[in-house]
Amino acid sequence: MKMAEQEQEHYVEAPPSMEHIDRTELYTSLPVRIQFLHSFLEFGPEDVAALIAGQKYVKALIPAIVNIVYKKLLKYDITARVFTTRNSRDEGPVSSWASEDSAQIMHRKMFLRWYLTKLNSDCTRMEYWEYLDKVGLMHVGKGRKNPLHVEYVFLGVCLGFIQDAMFEAILSHPRLELYRKIALIKALGKVIWIQNDLMERWHNTDALEFLEEEPIDEDDALKEGYLHGKQMLGDDDASTILGRPIEEATHLMDGMNMGRCPFSGMARPDPAHLERQRAAPSRPAVVNMSGNGLTSDEKKI
Repeated sequence: MKMAEQEQEHYVEAPPSMEHIDRTELYTSLPVRIQFLHSFLEFGPEDVAALIAGQKYVKALIPAIVNIVYKKLLKYDITARVFTTRNSRDEGPVSSWASEDSAQIMHRKMFLRWYLTKLNSDCTRMEYWEYLDKVGLMHVGKGRKNPLHVEYVFLGVCLGFIQDAMFEAILSHPRLELYRKIALIKALGKVIWIQNDLMERWHNTDALEFLEEEPIDEDDALKEGYLHGKQMLGDDDASTILGRPIEEATHLMDGMNMGRCPFSGMARPDPAHLERQRAAPSRPAVVNMSGNGLTSDEKKI
């Protein structure tokens, strides 16, 4: 009897201060997963405000980032062959190799520009996160009529390369104050890591007991950049999920005190520290934001 009582004492309820997360819902409900990721990463209104304030800077980087990403992908045979085989697991002979100026790569660059524009748009809507999840699904041979299989190692490292280039360009911006840079890269980092999770979850074997074969939405399968039959990517580099320029997506400001600087909650840096930082040497920027070698759109920032 005493043994049973002692064993029972080892099983206690979680403290009231702990938030309960249902494991089944974490793997079967995208909204629950997104809510948990937001909570754990502390992604909140200040991050949304920082992303809104920094949209024009990120937008200006997109053309240069697209170019260096495809230079990198075409540098290695194991990543370049996917443009022909559509399957990174295929190790057989390749009928042809794509080049940077080929029509196929120009087409893929267009979609990457649209994707990065989407990543830089309205993150306050669940459709935004649904599309990021679909990006992961599309790379495991699902969600499209012409299947594409890309193993996670290539997706993860590509996302890391994009993050590195983006962060370095923002941190080296000559006119953006340090506390604004910090707020923007913190917010972007959270979004990119959520995208990373939404890619990786389609590749790992965690919680296989919850996974079921999902039917392919015929409307989604027909065209890339669609979700539930609705166009998610714009027609050009300035369009959002709503098919209108980012600057016109005024509902992003709803519920926020936009009379207050979105970065005002952050401590202003010491001027002496900034001078020391400016004087410190740094390696050459991956993406030059000083104006040299940038397109006319990039020079406007």
